[in-house]
Amino acid sequence: MLYFFFTEMLLRKNFFSKRNIHSIDDVVSKRLIKVIFKEDSMFGMYPYIWLRDCSHDPITYTISPAMTARNLTMKTFDVNVKPERVWLDKSDNSLKIVWPGNVESKYSREWLKKRNLIDEDVKKKRREVYLNDTKLWDSDEINKRLKKFNHFEVMEDDKALHDFLEAVCVDGVAILTNGPNKDMDAVNKIGNRIGFIQRTHFGDVFKVSLKNDASNMAYASDNELPFHTDFPSLSFPPQLQMLHMIQKAKEGGESLFVDGFKVAKILKETDPESYEILTKYDIEFIEEGYDVHEINGKKNTFTYNMMSKHKTIQLNDKKEVVKIQFGNAMRGHFYDVEDIETIQKIYGALKKFTDICYDSKNILRFSLDNGDTVLWANTRVLHTRSSFVSYPNQPRTIIGCYFEWNYVKSRIRQIRNKLNHPKHEPVI
Repeated sequence: MLYFFFTEMLLRKNFFSKRNIHSIDDVVSKRLIKVIFKEDSMFGMYPYIWLRDCSHDPITYTISPAMTARNLTMKTFDVNVKPERVWLDKSDNSLKIVWPGNVESKYSREWLKKRNLIDEDVKKKRREVYLNDTKLWDSDEINKRLKKFNHFEVMEDDKALHDFLEAVCVDGVAILTNGPNKDMDAVNKIGNRIGFIQRTHFGDVFKVSLKNDASNMAYASDNELPFHTDFPSLSFPPQLQMLHMIQKAKEGGESLFVDGFKVAKILKETDPESYEILTKYDIEFIEEGYDVHEINGKKNTFTYNMMSKHKTIQLNDKKEVVKIQFGNAMRGHFYDVEDIETIQKIYGALKKFTDICYDSKNILRFSLDNGDTVLWANTRVLHTRSSFVSYPNQPRTIIGCYFEWNYVKSRIRQIRNKLNHPKHEPVI
């Protein structure tokens, strides 16, 4: 009995010692505080300025259910601030600091550990909250892992909605199945469930069906369309697109998708010169005409003349592909180049890029049934549809809308917070 008692006490001692701050060191020469977390010398380094700026006291922050905001302003903030007193409070296992102005700050071990900016695991986990991690795919890969979700589960269950939106972040595309049949308001309902629908010059929600006064190639013909991203005519196009099938075609009308990030990777590996051209030179796109759509139940004609020029493959400062924009139907005639012979190289590079798009090894192909919905990343995934034949007196009809990543990712983070999801990270 005594053996088990002392064993339990020893385990408890080890358990709690690992959860205690072992010691602190005020490194005045470097204007930071070193916190040693346990006997194995795991530690964190916290600059004075950062600790003062991130203190959760009511003078520094306003925290309420409706708002989280820093009260400090850079206009009056002393960026050379230093603590008046620093100590380890063993009664509640926290670092405590008194700052000028009689501001007292308390930093728990857990708070400090999760914000240890010299810990690579901490930095990696924080980067994940931006939801920028993607998995590239070809036909075989996406057909094995394409995520499909039940429409009504996503509409009613937050975990299902989270998983659906997260799949679009990772793969750039996901599907809802077994949705309402012939519900012309389904897109609005899904849009409201996700967040804010993004308005464009086609309105908030648009209908894709053949019509005489077509404002878009998708409305003009039942022939096959070329691979494209929507709105290359805009400098800041909608980042996501959603389509909901109301009436499928009798024959054809398949949806085709290709991962533009994967296409760019293949192009870089197989033809570095063409890749460099498409990341270097701007291409002009124009979209001129009008669209008729409803606003507050009334027909509205919106006339537009959109123009933009940009690179087909857009990179960030780390030379990573972050955006694809291309649509041949809207490509203009103007090439702003110093050497006129560069134009031939641009056309050649676009042809190489397009050939990779049309390689069957890279294409995701499927048919949407009535009531199905597909959501994809418009500035990553190029899309098209095959030619089709409609049923007599039942034209192929799709309802669609657009979204912005900010609001979609906000919804994911909000659900993670609500459900205490394993991937949830505190905002501040």
